[in-house]
Amino acid sequence: MAMVQTIEDGIADGEQARLHRLRAPGTDDVWLGLIQRGSRDTDKGLRPVLVIHGSTFGVTLFDLPVAGYSMLRELAGSGRAVYAIDVRGYGLSLNGRVMDAPPDANPPFGTLEHAVLDIGAAVDFILARENATALDMIGSSWGTITAALYATRYPQKVARLVLSAPLYAERNEPWLERIANPDNRRQLHPRFGAYRLQTLEELTQRWTDDLGNEDPASRREPNIAAAIFSALSAADPRALSHRPPALRIPNGALVDLVTVFNGEPLYDPAKLTMPTLIIRGAGDTTSTDSDARRLLARVAARDKDYHIVSPGSHFLCVERNRHQWYDPIRRFLDGDSSESFDRKI
Repeated sequence: MAMVQTIEDGIADGEQARLHRLRAPGTDDVWLGLIQRGSRDTDKGLRPVLVIHGSTFGVTLFDLPVAGYSMLRELAGSGRAVYAIDVRGYGLSLNGRVMDAPPDANPPFGTLEHAVLDIGAAVDFILARENATALDMIGSSWGTITAALYATRYPQKVARLVLSAPLYAERNEPWLERIANPDNRRQLHPRFGAYRLQTLEELTQRWTDDLGNEDPASRREPNIAAAIFSALSAADPRALSHRPPALRIPNGALVDLVTVFNGEPLYDPAKLTMPTLIIRGAGDTTSTDSDARRLLARVAARDKDYHIVSPGSHFLCVERNRHQWYDPIRRFLDGDSSESFDRKI
């Protein structure tokens, strides 16, 4: 079988969409799903864009089959070729022996180094396909760690970097209570095997918890959580076999979260020399303001900005005011970082 397969109109509603299948580096049984929307307008000089997801949901979160809920469509509409990679174990890359085995049969799957390898495979494919020397990269949540680590190693391939809801190096007790080993808070709880299951109820509750005392109806549309779960379930052939239905989510990223939530960084921002935008929701309890400002101070780039969207939780990308998240990212990728930013360095 070829190392790359391209399926025209292969996902969601098929409008201007392609699904590229790449062999995951170092494996013989895992195929990565790389979504593409739009085509690059070379006359405008726009670079291709690669979007990288966080620790819980794959890139479907950024390309929902719901009107007005696709960041990929928003960016592609400006004349960009926009790609989004599901690293191994997530969404369109949820295949292979480990994810098909019982969760306790293997250690946490989808490590940081594996994610960086997968990102590298996607970058090299995109640059060759687009005849480009560099691309713009957008990472979200755990994806800011994987994207930034890749960018520190291959800065010549990343022209502009967006770190959305970044996780850098700040102690976070609520998260450690949730995932750390109570006998050694620097280790992941031993109950976590290769992957875990998440139901619609758990997805909705986590989102609601991040909203604090705010009325959830003021921040999200009534059926959007169910639409997210449905879209994610479509990529997991086993989701509906569970009672209640549940998504398989790799646990490798949780190892990294234990590290950063103990205040230990996983990459050196002093090696980030490309223009960098940090953006987060004002009420995000996972990606905090103090951690974002610490990261901002240590990024080496002369062109760096920090934008706060209010209101906004860790689920900002699918909340009612998500366009307040889309717009500054689009301006930054266009090279305009002068308007309405919280802080300009």
